[in-house]
Amino acid sequence: MRILKSLFVRDAFLKVEEPWSFLIALITLNMVVIGFWRNFQLTVLGTNLPVKCIELNVLFLIYMFLLCGLTSLRLGVRRAVSLPLLFFPYIFTPVYAAALAWFRLPKALAFTIAFVHSILLEGEHDPLVLSVRIFAYGGLLTVVRYWI
Repeated sequence: MRILKSLFVRDAFLKVEEPWSFLIALITLNMVVIGFWRNFQLTVLGTNLPVKCIELNVLFLIYMFLLCGLTSLRLGVRRAVSLPLLFFPYIFTPVYAAALAWFRLPKALAFTIAFVHSILLEGEHDPLVLSVRIFAYGGLLTVVRYWI
């Protein structure tokens, strides 16, 4: 229940300082991949899909540890441990995509909505961490734009 509360209330999000948040981020990534499985299959056409999923998880962990390292250097270790929960709003991207398709809007906006949701959850915006997140989000949109 505390996890769901931290998804919508910024003060509850800032109080989460537990290492299990890394597991939540990995579950979220895999739920998004499952939600967009058909698009993911078309992107990695002709390759071994389980190997690509493992590679995607490793890339995501490297990205997350980079963000956590930057955050711990700039804002402290306690703040860095709660950072993986910023990826939790992305679990709603398949729902957002279905709703956007119903309204005949581009499904790629689902990732934008989740990104803005995660930005609003964060209390302090460190310019370096925010710029890395925006750069990674731009890279994600170049792939997702052709997906959907």
